[in-house]
Amino acid sequence: MKEYAVIGLGSFGFNIAKKLASIGNKVVAVDINPEKVDEIKNFVNDAVIGDIKNKAFLQEFIDQKIDGVVISIGSNMVDSILAVHYLKAMNVNNLIVKANNEVHAELLKVMGVRDIIFPEKDIAEWVAHRLTEPNLLDQIPLNSDYSIVEVASPDNFAGKTLRELKLRSKYDVLVIGVNEILNDKYILMPEPDYKFKPDAVITLLGRKSSLDKFRLTK
Repeated sequence: MKEYAVIGLGSFGFNIAKKLASIGNKVVAVDINPEKVDEIKNFVNDAVIGDIKNKAFLQEFIDQKIDGVVISIGSNMVDSILAVHYLKAMNVNNLIVKANNEVHAELLKVMGVRDIIFPEKDIAEWVAHRLTEPNLLDQIPLNSDYSIVEVASPDNFAGKTLRELKLRSKYDVLVIGVNEILNDKYILMPEPDYKFKPDAVITLLGRKSSLDKFRLTK
């Protein structure tokens, strides 16, 4: 069982804490607001009322062995930065931090935070992609250049092999998996002679520009 702490129980933090606990993780949820702590207490292992500006308070329930900390502090950028500073000093490095604006994000980057999220911005981008690219089922950014995407297999792929389609040479994308929906079967790293079935879902890895090219020209 992995152990996580979620600091800040607004809508985003609350749902992250609840989801982490529901899939079998040990979760400590923290907020300065007693009402929010009371609301989450039945969904997590431990719910704590406290002020994260107090370093001693953080040290009571977090140590460097923790698997990860999610910092989701409302609009108070100073408190968020201070929490990151304290946790870094405690050698807690697996941090996922919600940024409230671009300035906040830049400060977090300077402090060495790698996982910075903008929930509203990320959701907006996802919705825009789903509206403009209906075949795009899911997208996981790996860094600023590369992503993994799931796309519905085009109708003209059915009955053709990977070798025939030449996706690697045409689009510079790698097929890392195929989910055959009708057969309830997932093929990881399919061979060149793999023949596509109707209604398959393809998992692709590549540069974002290459993935865009594939989606536009298929």
